[in-house]
Amino acid sequence: MADGNNPDFLSVNTLKGDKVVNRAGEDIGKIEELMIDLQDGRVGYAVLSFGGFLGMSDKFFAIPWQALQLRVHEHAFLLDIPKETLENAEGFDKGNWPLTTREGLSGTYTYYGCQPYWQSGVAGQTGRVSGKVEPERESRMESTAASEGPEFLSASTIKGDKIISSTGEDIGKIDELMIDLENGRVAYAAVSHGGYLGVGSKLFAIPWQALQLKMHEHAFVLDISKETLDKEEGFDKDNWPLTRERLSRTYTNYGYEPYWQIVAAEQPEVSTGKIKQAGVSAGVIRKTETKRTEVVETDEEIRVRQERERLEGLRGTQEEKLSQLEKQQMEKEKQAKAERERLAQLERERIEAERQAEAERERLAQLESELQEARRQEETERVTRLENELKEVQTQEEIRRDRLVQLERECTEARKQAEVEREELAQLESERTEVERRADVERERLAQLERERTEVERRVEAAGKKIPDFLSANTIKTDRVVNTAGEDLGRIDELMIDLDNGRVAYAVLSFGGFMGMSDKLFAIPWNFLTYREHEHAFTLDIPRDVLESAEGFDKNTWPLTREELSDTYTYYGYQPYWQRELAERAGTPGGTESEMMTRAERKRREQLKTAEEIMAQQDKERIEKQEATETDKEKKERLERERVVAERREHKYQ
Repeated sequence: MADGNNPDFLSVNTLKGDKVVNRAGEDIGKIEELMIDLQDGRVGYAVLSFGGFLGMSDKFFAIPWQALQLRVHEHAFLLDIPKETLENAEGFDKGNWPLTTREGLSGTYTYYGCQPYWQSGVAGQTGRVSGKVEPERESRMESTAASEGPEFLSASTIKGDKIISSTGEDIGKIDELMIDLENGRVAYAAVSHGGYLGVGSKLFAIPWQALQLKMHEHAFVLDISKETLDKEEGFDKDNWPLTRERLSRTYTNYGYEPYWQIVAAEQPEVSTGKIKQAGVSAGVIRKTETKRTEVVETDEEIRVRQERERLEGLRGTQEEKLSQLEKQQMEKEKQAKAERERLAQLERERIEAERQAEAERERLAQLESELQEARRQEETERVTRLENELKEVQTQEEIRRDRLVQLERECTEARKQAEVEREELAQLESERTEVERRADVERERLAQLERERTEVERRVEAAGKKIPDFLSANTIKTDRVVNTAGEDLGRIDELMIDLDNGRVAYAVLSFGGFMGMSDKLFAIPWNFLTYREHEHAFTLDIPRDVLESAEGFDKNTWPLTREELSDTYTYYGYQPYWQRELAERAGTPGGTESEMMTRAERKRREQLKTAEEIMAQQDKERIEKQEATETDKEKKERLERERVVAERREHKYQ
C-alpha cells in the first residue's frame, strides 16, 4: 500500500540528481532533467548525464522512462543495459537538445528496445495501457502537435510558468510537477495560488488534463474557474498528496476521471500471452477481444486510429523517396536546427527575463499603491503589515549585502594565500637554482682536479713510470682518502709542517658537509696514511664510524702545538714522532744533545724557510690564476683566506 514511505508520486525536483546504475552495479550517471510530453503529460524521456571529469558531465543521453526502474529508498534508477551500450549511444551536449518531437524520439526508443507509448494501442514495453483521452483534450493535443513549438519541454522550463484563467485572469504559477512512478505520467501540477505578495499562498494539485499551454506567453490556461479553485482545500509544502487514493478526490472535484481508473477500465483480460480460462480456442479469444475492442473504442477513436494508420502508410512510402534528400541535407538541417533552437532558447530566456522583470515591477507598483491607499484610508493595521513586509525585504537585502562583503573578504584572503604560495614557490625555485649552480661549480672543480691528476700521471709516466720519492704539498692537497672497505672518507685539505725538523706533523682531512663544502676537519698522523700510486688517493685504515667519532676542529682552531696534537696521535694508536726521536737521541754519541739539536735545528730552519717560501709562492700564483676566472662568492672567500695564509708563509722569515 502506498504511503509516505512508499509513495505513488515524487516531484521532479526529488528525482533530478538521482544516480543511475546497471545490473552489474556500475555507476552510469545521474538524472539531469525530465522532458514532459505536452500532448498527454507523460515523461517523454529522462536526460542522463554520463562521462566527464569531477562531476562536470560532457555528454547527455535521452532514456525512455520505461527503461528505468526506480529504487525509491536508494535514490537511484536501474537502467538494465551494459555500460558499453550507453557509451555507443548517440548523445547530445548541454547547448543542443535535439529531441523535441515524437518522430525524432522514435529512434531513441527503438535503440533501447522500448515501444513508443504514443503508438496506437501500446503503452510501452512494460505492458502499461495508456488512459483514454477526452475529446476536448485530444483536440487540444492535436492543436499543440500542429503548432511550430516543440512537443517536449523540460520540467525546469515548465516550472515557474504562470497559470491564467480562460478570461486571462492571473491565478498563480506552477511550483512543481509530480511524476507517477508507475507509468511516468504527470500526476498533477502543484500550483501556488492565493495569499498576498507570495506570502500565505497555498498549493493546489491540478490535473494535467486541465492545463493548456500557450507557448509564446510562457503560461498555461486552467480550464477550471477561479471560484472552484478557491473552494478546493489545497495543501502546504509539508503535506503533499503522494498516493493515488488521496489524489482521486482532487480529480473528482475538478470534474476529471483519474487516469489510472481509465487505464484499469481498459486493461484487457489477457495477461502476458496466457489465457485465464482453460479450454477456450484461439478463435473464440479473438472474437471476444474484437467485441471488447468494439465496445471500448468510440467512433471518434476509430476515426483517429484509421487516420493515424493511413498517415503511417503514407509516411512509409515517402520515407524511401526522402532518404536520399535527407542524407544530402542532414548536415545543413542539423546546423539550421541547432541555430533555430539556440535562437529559440535565447528568445525564451529573453521573454522569461522580461516576464520576471515585469512581474517584479508590477509587484512593487502594487505594493506601493496599496501602501499609499492604506495610509490614505488610515488603515493602521494594514499599513503596519505593509511596513513590516518592506522592512523584511530590506533586512533580507542587508543580509545579502553582508554575505557579499563576506565573500569578497574570503576572495581577498584566498588571493593573499595564493600570492604567499607563489612567493614560496619562487623561493624554492631560487634555492634549487643555487644548488644546481653549486653543483656546476663542484663539477668544474672535480674536472680541474681530474686534469691535474692526469698531468701528474703524465709526468710520472714521462719519468719512466717510477714512483717518486717526493711530491709537492700542492700535488697532495685535494687527494681523496678512502678506507680499506672502499668507503670515501674525505679529501686532504692541507699538510702541517713541524718547524723543528721539517716533518709532516699531520694531514688535515675534510670530512662530511654538502657538495664538497666540508663542515669538519680532522688531524691525521702522516704515518697513518698509505699512498695509492697512480690514483691520487691515500688509504686510511680505520672504519668510517671511528673517524666520525674523532674530535675534529673547524677552520679557525687548528692544532698548532705538539701538546695539542699529542691526544690525536694517541687516539689513532701512534706514539708522537717527537717523543720517539728524543728516546733515540738519548743513546746516540757524538756531542752533547743540546749542540746536536742546535746544529740540526739551524739547518732544518734554513731548509724549511726555502721550501715554505717556494710553496707559498706557488700557492699564491695558483690562487691568483683561479681568481681571474672565479665567479662563486663563497669560493672566492675561501680562496681569499688561502691567499692570506700563503702571504703569511711567504713573509714568515723576513
